[in-house]
Parts: sequence; C-alpha cells; structure tokens
Amino acid sequence: MIIVTNPGSNLPEGLVERYDIQVTPQQIVVDGVSHDTRFGIELALIDGWVRTAREHPHVVGTTAAEFVSTFRAALRHDREVLAIMTSRKIIGSYDAAQVAARTLLRLPGEEGAKITVFDTGVTDVGAGLSCILAGEARAAGMPLEDVVQLLEACRREIQVGFVVETLEYLVKGGRATALRAFFANLFGLRPLIAFSSGELKMMSKVSARADAGIAIAQWIAGSLGQGRRVAAAVFHGDAPHKAQRAAEELRRRLDVACLWLRPLSPSIYLHAGPGAVGVAAVPLDQLPWWPAHLRL
Repeated sequence: MIIVTNPGSNLPEGLVERYDIQVTPQQIVVDGVSHDTRFGIELALIDGWVRTAREHPHVVGTTAAEFVSTFRAALRHDREVLAIMTSRKIIGSYDAAQVAARTLLRLPGEEGAKITVFDTGVTDVGAGLSCILAGEARAAGMPLEDVVQLLEACRREIQVGFVVETLEYLVKGGRATALRAFFANLFGLRPLIAFSSGELKMMSKVSARADAGIAIAQWIAGSLGQGRRVAAAVFHGDAPHKAQRAAEELRRRLDVACLWLRPLSPSIYLHAGPGAVGVAAVPLDQLPWWPAHLRL
C-alpha cells in the first residue's frame, strides 16, 4: 500500500521519509507567482507577502492532473494507494483526487488497481495524525480495508481547535468579515475556532489577555473529557512559547500517550496568521488499534 497526502497534513520531512509517504504539489500564489509549499516556505516570508502583495495570496490545492501523475507513479510500485486528504470543505484536493482516481482506473492496464481517497475532515496536524496512524498500521501489516476503518474511527473522535492572535489574515483570506474583526478587537476578544463536520466554526471566545495556549488546551480537554488517554499534536503560528504552554496544559489535564509540536503549515498559516496556537487530539479508547510505543 502506498500512502499519499497533500501538504496541508503538515508532515515534516523526517516523518514523510519514516512512513514513505508521497506528498503532492500545492501552491501559494502571490501576485501570479506560484510557490510550492512542499519545499518549505518560511512563515516570515508569508508575512512579507501579506504586507506587500497587491492581492492577498491564495492557496491552490493539488490538481486532478497532478494526482493522476502521483497515482500512476505509485501504482508502478504497489496496486493499492491510500490518499489521505485534508477536509474537502476547506480545500478542493479531495475532489481532485477522486476525479483523478476515477480517470486513472478507467485506463487500460490499471485493472485490479485500487485507489482509496479518504477525507480526514480536518487539516494541518489533525490530518497529519491520520497519516502517522496509517503509516504505523501499514507497518504492522494491517490490510487497506482495516486501515480505512481505523481512519474512520479517528475522524469521528478527533478534536481540532485553535485560537488566533490577529483576525487580519482571516479577514484578508475571506474567512471572517472586517466588521467581526472590528468588534472582536473592540471588546478584546479572540475566536476559538474548531472543526465540526469538516468545517471551521467558532466555538467560543477567548479574552485577548488570556493565555491562548492554555485556553485551547483546556477547551480540548473539556471536549474530550478530563484524564482521557490521547494522542495529540500542537501547532502554532511562529509562537513556540504558546505551543509549549498548550503542551504542558494538555499533559496536566489529559493522559498524553504521545505529543507532537509543529509550526503551522504554510497554507493554514496564510489564514490563521502569526501568534495562532492550536491542538489536535484523538482519544485512544475510541480507536480499534494504536501503536503501543509510538514516539514522534
């Protein structure tokens, strides 16, 4: 089984190599110039683009043609491909992958091949956790059908939320209105945003004076239930101190089996902006299998 994902899963190079995952192209377009997010884009560079670009930069997900090329290359090595995608309601990569799979499997010579496209319903390290889980399951000898069932359980149970420091990037990227940002700043509030049914929704508000890292960790623990055993990841917009405080609060409130800290992926940072901090966590008691000694 070959595992494929899009860059929104935010896997570092070491984990891509460890699990032999194929990562597809994805572009940030700045005034007509495309920058492939697979090749590492510094978050400070994105800040510069936001300040100086004539129009707010935007993300172009993997195209169907690019998926066809990736899938075709993968099928030369294995007749089963599992494509693990970030939420289809956030970016069009899932739909493009489905089109590519249908197109490719109609071609002569591809009889018997199997391409499964899976929507994680989340993004960034939340989708990354699904990729890691799939990689571990494959290494343990689990067949494709069982891996998909495992990912479905993860999708049902995972909680992913974050708090932004500034609403500027959300407004410029079309994810929030300028009026909402004005009132949030006026009253000193920041939105706590989380995934629900694959979409981003505001779940709560956090005072601008509160510690956002602690606040998001408390919200995650409250959503899952205090003391539960979880696998977790903390992601941040160039705010490692916030991420560390979130990690410490998670360990205080939950039984953390493994924890992964990671800067935001470039495509998500473009909307969340500097200072954002978030958590993805999945309760292990709701998964049919988990690698006992996983270290990230």
